[in-house]
Amino acid sequence: MTATHTAPFGFPHNLFALLRRMGNLLMKGVLAFAIIMMAGILAVATAAAGLALAAYAVILRLSGSGSDRSQTHYAEKAENGTVTLEAKKTPRGWTVE
Repeated sequence: MTATHTAPFGFPHNLFALLRRMGNLLMKGVLAFAIIMMAGILAVATAAAGLALAAYAVILRLSGSGSDRSQTHYAEKAENGTVTLEAKKTPRGWTVE
């Protein structure tokens, strides 16, 4: 006897197939939503870390000591008040004097 019935027909079988397909579609939607939410949370966390790092850098910059010892002074000054440095090429790269 050959099987001519490849898919079951009738009310319960069609209903279960429909529920299974709807469940699969719902799970795919939930997974897609979860991936999008994770990406958004990661983007917000990265932005918050960047802002915190920038705020820390500004605080460090503003809280530096105001003494003259901490600032770099150059002996040579041009007549207009700018610093003039001379660079020469060495075998290991450029050297600024």
